[in-house]
Amino acid sequence: MNLGELIKACRLKSGDTGKPFFWSDPEWIAYLNEAVSEACIRARLIVSDDIEIDLCAGEAYADYPCNVWSIRRVQVPGRKSLSLVDREMLDSGEVIGWMERTGDPIACYEIDGRLRLYPIPESNEIAIVEAFCTPKRELSQPTDKPEIHDRLHMKLIDWALHRAFSKIDADTFDPGRASAHEGEFEKTFGPRPDETKMRRMRINVVRRVVGHSF
Repeated sequence: MNLGELIKACRLKSGDTGKPFFWSDPEWIAYLNEAVSEACIRARLIVSDDIEIDLCAGEAYADYPCNVWSIRRVQVPGRKSLSLVDREMLDSGEVIGWMERTGDPIACYEIDGRLRLYPIPESNEIAIVEAFCTPKRELSQPTDKPEIHDRLHMKLIDWALHRAFSKIDADTFDPGRASAHEGEFEKTFGPRPDETKMRRMRINVVRRVVGHSF
């Protein structure tokens, strides 16, 4: 289904079929874009293994695209994959002063939406990231289609209706219907991870025995 068809389905299922509409097209578009992102995070629907990021000489940090939310693998072509770690693993397993060490990166951890490389690269390189993602682009035009499997498109409507009936307005607010549609969405895509779990999922840390294990 494309965006135009999804909006029509939302209007039909909500009873929003006569003008003036209770919900504008921009509102339905916002709800549906939110639905796609929610579905991707809950059910890990989009995985990409060809995301390129720049590793710059002398730069300890590397940016990755904002639609990446859970990193599974980082590799510089021709070398072993970087170990995905956390700060505590490096503090306990490496020598004092590891933060200033330079060389070919062998490990990285996530901090504030960036990768902290260890050691700091001495040359410019491209790394390839495999990660779970949300869509690259938002739905905006009537012919746009969600970047998930066609069979799941109709299921997005439940989240849109949940958001629509949560709108604080005398003509639209219906907490019972909002809750029911949220429940249906969760049946399909699962519960949303809380913020603590989301932070832990930012990078697929594999813990090893204390000591130099990279």
